[in-house]
Amino acid sequence: MIELFEIYGVQLSALGAAIAFIFGVYKFQAERKATHFWREFEAYHKLVKELVEPSSEDGAMYVDRQAAAVYELRFYSRYYPHSLRMLKGLREKWGAVSGRYPRLIDELDLSIEYISGRL
Repeated sequence: MIELFEIYGVQLSALGAAIAFIFGVYKFQAERKATHFWREFEAYHKLVKELVEPSSEDGAMYVDRQAAAVYELRFYSRYYPHSLRMLKGLREKWGAVSGRYPRLIDELDLSIEYISGRL
């Protein structure tokens, strides 16, 4: 056994170092992926909150900010099925009030079309 280490000691050391390096890279990537997942989760839910929840105490909603939130939902492909259902529901609800918020309705229609084409 000692002869084995004498003969292959350098190679075994290099193999051990390579395994440790590969494990370190794998661990780094796994942690990075998990961090990205949670960051995206938080950002998506913040957008949804901005879209459907009034920001001021008087309950007033800012249409341009909502339109921007609708547009940004396009960039969260992991959530496309949920986003599509939500946007269709909001389109139905907000579209029932005729002539109100035409820019927001247009953005909803464009985002629904965009997401539908990606599923």
